[in-house]
Amino acid sequence: MKDWLIADASVSLLWVKQTDEDPRLVSRAWKLRRDIVTGNFRVLLPFHWHLEIANALRRFVAAKRLTLPEAQRAMSLLLRFAQRYCFILQPPTDWSELVRRADAWSVSLYDALYLDLAARTGAVFWTADIRLYRQWYQRPDLHWLSVAWIGYYPQTGIPLVPP
Repeated sequence: MKDWLIADASVSLLWVKQTDEDPRLVSRAWKLRRDIVTGNFRVLLPFHWHLEIANALRRFVAAKRLTLPEAQRAMSLLLRFAQRYCFILQPPTDWSELVRRADAWSVSLYDALYLDLAARTGAVFWTADIRLYRQWYQRPDLHWLSVAWIGYYPQTGIPLVPP
């Protein structure tokens, strides 16, 4: 049986060539991608993933980290990847409950969607957002959620050394 995982937009964006990214994170993200493509994992994505990707690529163009054609190509490649290897889901949780969880977990509504999906499926949630990971790490009451930082890939669980 293949394991389920959730990868947020921050992980997917590491697959887009940029010169200012941490090479270790890029390498770990590519290892995860390879493991997805070879069939080791099945991927769940919340419905808003593609909007996060598009918005980030728009910001990269505005900051001159990517050209518009590079961003358009990246968007096309990421959408094809998602279509081929991912299951895109609508939130199974009522919106008012998602807002309540975002407030209780001290995260954005976008991040709450990923965490809610992890809570409902038991899948490991991978992120490259160190701020989000540290928030989760510092909240032992949330450690029942399977959250992992891409910098530690393939290690999951609570690391011995904090990030």
